[in-house]
Amino acid sequence: MAVTCVMKQVEERHVANEITKCIWSPKMDLVAIANVQGQVAMHRLSWQRVWLISSRGENIKVTGLAWRPDSKILAVGYSSGEVVLVDIEDSNPVHNLNVNAEVTSLTWAQHISKDDTKDETLCEDNSEVYLPPLASLTKTYSPNTIEDRDEGWQDGHLLKDQTSLTLLTVATADASVYIYAFGLFHCATVDLRDSVPGAGRVIDATPSHDLHIISCVAECDNNGEKSIIHVTVETMILACRHKELQALAYRYGKIYGLMMYASQTITLLTEAWENILLELDGKLSKYASTVPAGGVSADFLDLLVFGLSSPEFDIFLSNQLTEKGLKKLGHSIELSYSNIQKLVLRNVQSVGQALVFQLSALVGLARDYDHFGMLGVQEDVVINAIRETGSFVLKAVELQQVIDGSMNTFKSFLRWLYVVVQRIRGEAVPDEISRMTQQDLTYITEFLHDTLEDTTIGPDGEKQTKFRLERVGQYLKDEPLSCPPDSGRNPWVQFLEKHPQLANHPIIFPHNKERSLLQEHNSLVQVLENMAGQPEQVISGAVNIVSWVPFMNVTANGSVNVSQISCSRTNAMYTVLLPGPQQSLMYLARWSTLAEHLAQSVDIPGPAHHVEAVPFVFSRLEGVRGCSADQPGTPLPLLKVIGAQFYTEETLSVLAQDPGDPKASIFIQLWMVAACGELQPLALYGGRSLADAGITPRDASTLVDASGYRRLEVGTLSTLAVSGSRKVALLLSENRRRVRLFEMEVEEDDDDEDEEDTAQHESIMNASGASDDPVDNV
Repeated sequence: MAVTCVMKQVEERHVANEITKCIWSPKMDLVAIANVQGQVAMHRLSWQRVWLISSRGENIKVTGLAWRPDSKILAVGYSSGEVVLVDIEDSNPVHNLNVNAEVTSLTWAQHISKDDTKDETLCEDNSEVYLPPLASLTKTYSPNTIEDRDEGWQDGHLLKDQTSLTLLTVATADASVYIYAFGLFHCATVDLRDSVPGAGRVIDATPSHDLHIISCVAECDNNGEKSIIHVTVETMILACRHKELQALAYRYGKIYGLMMYASQTITLLTEAWENILLELDGKLSKYASTVPAGGVSADFLDLLVFGLSSPEFDIFLSNQLTEKGLKKLGHSIELSYSNIQKLVLRNVQSVGQALVFQLSALVGLARDYDHFGMLGVQEDVVINAIRETGSFVLKAVELQQVIDGSMNTFKSFLRWLYVVVQRIRGEAVPDEISRMTQQDLTYITEFLHDTLEDTTIGPDGEKQTKFRLERVGQYLKDEPLSCPPDSGRNPWVQFLEKHPQLANHPIIFPHNKERSLLQEHNSLVQVLENMAGQPEQVISGAVNIVSWVPFMNVTANGSVNVSQISCSRTNAMYTVLLPGPQQSLMYLARWSTLAEHLAQSVDIPGPAHHVEAVPFVFSRLEGVRGCSADQPGTPLPLLKVIGAQFYTEETLSVLAQDPGDPKASIFIQLWMVAACGELQPLALYGGRSLADAGITPRDASTLVDASGYRRLEVGTLSTLAVSGSRKVALLLSENRRRVRLFEMEVEEDDDDEDEEDTAQHESIMNASGASDDPVDNV
């Protein structure tokens, strides 16, 4: 089957900033583009911009782009080590990763198995049957703009409609490859330096369709010389346990989403907490420094019991506590506490229950050792996480009780204090405000006796008076509680004290008296991170580097172009490598993904001695759409290969430059069946590289007929981006600021009709060096 190259230019634009990365969506006519400013833009085939993501910071560049196979999520990698998963509908980030090293490439692959059976899924989730839906955070009170609050905790973007396992591989500059199931669950890390001497920057890391291997191309320091190597990483554990891995990733994804919800709820709690009581604490502390220890409480009790106080206290009340200030204080306390109370009841307790549910389901998976235990899921670790979640919920309940008590006592105390201050000033007080019940009197007495004043010993041994008007804010600080509530009279606490053996039972949630709610949250986050890290350690230990092949030496500043694809039809991984810009050679290699082939590999990783590869060159193509012929008998010069990328499993798109005509570029569609027929089994011994194997390059022009290429009078180009599933192509000019978009495989008649107009436009543009097209500001 021959490959035809019928192209129709649909758009041409000039952009303000140089384009560094571009990749087509596999499902939609959308192209993601990154520029030198660190921005990422989404464009349609008509070049209509859908959205634009701003730079992450100064000198932070976009170094990787990858589409999820269903094209609903775009992964963006940065030089800072951050990977952001973006919802293409609105460009909002739905998840953030950080690999602590410069990201060099991203690949998102879907598992495809020919013998996959339709057994019952291992990740069935029935939480919606038993748990109420979590309250929306955007509808919760916040002093900030409600519309701007991020709903990133929702895991629907990452897990919804995901019926088969997908893996996001993140290659880095420190010779490591990170593997994330669904782009969410970190399931393995591969460090090439553990087996490959001198391994450095990973240029590309692509999983095979069956997840048997990861094909890596990396730089290597070979005795001071920079070389390019190919490394085969065996990942049979991912293939054999793909259903279990999918179930684990689903559970951990749910847990991660719930923890995001809990973290944002804690943020809302902190925003709802008012610091106004701290001002009153400061005023009372200043007055307390002028009277003996306990004098403030004594003055308040004198006022309450006898209606009299010292002249100094009268002056303090009349000068420091104004009518307006007390009213504002009472309103702020009521509003703040009621909002915190709603958040605790609706959000914190609900998310705590949901976490316990998901973790309990994970316990069930951990007990199935043959499927999940061997992946590193340990029952005791998960149970400990459940207990930590229970402690978090108990602390939320405790906060709720503190708020209930504080609101009653504060209302009574502030109303009585307002009446006292007005009387001291000689102002009239309405009867309905001055009226006090016995219950109010009890609240005020308890407040003055138990809450108002506390004497502590300072670091120098001196006694210090400390006031505890604010008891809610201490729960929202990352420090132990300054005034923990007295739970000694609680019957349940007394029961556990009498039976200490029950306190450590897995189903009994521990109560940490001294911890704040924020400390419980931080502890829970740490426990869950440790729990999620155990499968990654176990799976990473089962992933092995099988072998590596030296390709060639390159200059210190030299760059290579790599494109890889996995073919399910031939059970092979194909790698195309261009040694550098403006060179004539192009290497093609094939790596088997069959389990039988991997089983024959040596136990100790080392250089591969048998590979299938071939170097290609392109002589000047002749024909209607090719280069003009030289004089008969003159050797045809070789084309300069600018870029190469797999169009489909069957087709390789190659962009070449005609050395005889700088304004002409050649777009070639190379049929992979014909190209693979030129592959040769090679024996590499003594540390020889593929370039030193002495293979005569094959002329790929003999594999291309007249309909398999097209001459483009568009000037010098720098790179290409193609998509066979969408039948589109993007060509980038040498200065990386002019973009040309093409439809591929169009009808010949339509192409011929537009050819004259396109050629005329190109000739005018090339003659003038400019174009009337509008400049895109991206």
